[in-house]
Amino acid sequence: MVLRLIERGTPLQVSVVAGQDSSEEVVYEAAFYDLHDLIRETSFTMQCAELNKNYTKLSRSATLEISFSKGPNIYTFTGRAAGKMRSDLVIVEQLTAIDTLNRRIYQRDEILVDVRVYGLPEEMIAGPNYTIPEIKPVLVDVSFDVSAGGMCILSNNVLSSEYDPYYLLDFSFSDKDRFLYPAKLVRRSKFARSRVGRYDYGFEFIFDALPDEKARLTKTILHKKLALLR
Repeated sequence: MVLRLIERGTPLQVSVVAGQDSSEEVVYEAAFYDLHDLIRETSFTMQCAELNKNYTKLSRSATLEISFSKGPNIYTFTGRAAGKMRSDLVIVEQLTAIDTLNRRIYQRDEILVDVRVYGLPEEMIAGPNYTIPEIKPVLVDVSFDVSAGGMCILSNNVLSSEYDPYYLLDFSFSDKDRFLYPAKLVRRSKFARSRVGRYDYGFEFIFDALPDEKARLTKTILHKKLALLR
């Protein structure tokens, strides 16, 4: 992968890992805009209003860890903030080659999250506001894998609800990353892919009433996976 093959608008996750006022790692959400150096192709512009605004807080030695995903692959490289422009654009100089990580290689090491499953009446799918029901969940377990499209749960417990196949899934990756999504049960099998549980439940998230949530979940999963691979 090289810079000129990255499409305009590709979501980028940018971590400032060195050279900033704060000692804590700061993560920005950006979008690839265009090549800046058309001859050497070693610099580009990305659109990030927050980083553009905080540009003066970066030192000249500030190092950016940049990552994005395409298909089954995660791409990562480091760069340096080399300037800012109008329209919330920031110029980035590429410092290292773009490494490729195939997510399928790490499929067995998917992120595990605690999840609570509630029955969801079909008329409530349209949302757009969802709240945790006051009743007990119909299933409490740990996910086998999570993606931007859905979740798989392997469990020894039978899943049953009068509202089947529609459910409300409550899960979080951290105290700051809480998700509450309507979902449809699209797979129910007694032939689980692992010895973790006897039953294999596959859920597909329903984002019709949550247009921005799929992007938020995608970025959170990418950040968590990159943290595990470091």
